[in-house]
Amino acid sequence: MTDLSLRCECGALQGTLKNVSPKTGNHLVCYCDDCQGFANRLGNGDKWLDEWGGTELFQLAPAQVEIHQGAEQLRCMRMTSKGIYRFYTACCHSPIANTISRKMPFAGIPTSAIHGEGRDAAFGPVKFYVMGKFAKGTPPTSPSPKFSFSSLVTVMSFMLKNKIKGTNIPTPFFDEQGRSVVKPDATDR
Repeated sequence: MTDLSLRCECGALQGTLKNVSPKTGNHLVCYCDDCQGFANRLGNGDKWLDEWGGTELFQLAPAQVEIHQGAEQLRCMRMTSKGIYRFYTACCHSPIANTISRKMPFAGIPTSAIHGEGRDAAFGPVKFYVMGKFAKGTPPTSPSPKFSFSSLVTVMSFMLKNKIKGTNIPTPFFDEQGRSVVKPDATDR
């Protein structure tokens, strides 16, 4: 397992992802319209998305994420009033994490925000490509139109295992009452 650096593009926000390995997380590419809308809303869609509109993510437990400096730069957006929480930085509009709630042991970190020696080995190969019905053109990876059965089983098993272990907390994204550390902007499309 490897500790990797988490940082925004300008370096104002910095942190650590602890114990990253293919066994402690899921490496995937998501083509959903929410991920695309989020990147475009930040004004950097061309920078954060691949040519087919995919976002490369590494999912891990929130307790594996520490922010050491620049937490005041965190901002939050929800693409719909009940959508997932999408954290980014005010300083350079870098996407930092996608998560569901304080109770759910899940944080999807865009790989563009993860740095360090051994990064690619710590991620392992991409396990699955999801939400392909929103892809731009035809990605060579043949993504599942939504979520494949195996990807659902993998993510649900990951969340159940981490829920049992209690790795939904501590979290840098929610306070003890379960509120986002910054008030999210709802952005209904």
